Amino acid sequence: MSNERNNGILGFLAGAAVGAALGVLFAPRSGKETRDRIRAKAGEAKDELDELIEQAQGEWNKAKGKASDAATMTKDEVTDFVRFLFEEGRDLRDRMTRGGETKAEGPSSTTTTDRTTERFDHRTN
Repeated sequence: MSNERNNGILGFLAGAAVGAALGVLFAPRSGKETRDRIRAKAGEAKDELDELIEQAQGEWNKAKGKASDAATMTKDEVTDFVRFLFEEGRDLRDRMTRGGETKAEGPSSTTTTDRTTERFDHRTN
C-alpha cells in the first residue's frame, strides 16, 4: 500500500469516528445510553483499525517477499555471470598458451586472437 492510500484510509476512519461521536453526543438520549453508544462506536473503530493494521502487515509481508525473491534472483544471475567469465577466462588462457590457436578458421580470427593476447599481456604487466 502506498502512504497516500494509508493516509486517506486513516483520515476517513478518524473522520468517521469523530462524526459518529458527535452524532451520538448531540442525540437526545440519556447520559448512560450516550456513554454506552460511544463505547460501542469506539470498539467498532478499534476493530476496523485492527483489521486495517492486519491488512497493511499482510501487504508489507508480500512486498518484502517480492523484494527478497528479486534479490535472490539477482544473486543467482551474478553467480552465473561470474562463473561464465571464469570459464571464458580459462578458455582464453588455454588459447594463448597454445600459441594463438583459435577454434574459428580464417585470417580474421587469428588477428582477433592476437589483439586479445596483446590486451591481456598489457594488463598483466
